[in-house]
Amino acid sequence: MNVDKSQLLKALQNAVEEVNLSLPADRQISSDPNAVLYGEGSPLDSLGLVNFVMAAEQHVGDETGLDIVLASESAMSRKRSPYRSLRSLADYAAEIAAGADAA
Repeated sequence: MNVDKSQLLKALQNAVEEVNLSLPADRQISSDPNAVLYGEGSPLDSLGLVNFVMAAEQHVGDETGLDIVLASESAMSRKRSPYRSLRSLADYAAEIAAGADAA
């Protein structure tokens, strides 16, 4: 299924807004598509990433009708992490939606 990457990015930004409601000001996630989401310079630890990914899957499902799993062995084993930014996560979600989830 082909889905608009801008629609996926918007769903991820909505997930950022939701997760930020429960984070202290100094641990807020940036909604900038190119900002570091996870890794060096990120406000998220591994538990924070899990919480964000769960919210992201829900928002993507609600806003696009896609039932996708963003946390998978395939995602974790990639050389370039799909969790490095919102843009890379949106690209990964589009890849899954297209059925091209190749490591």
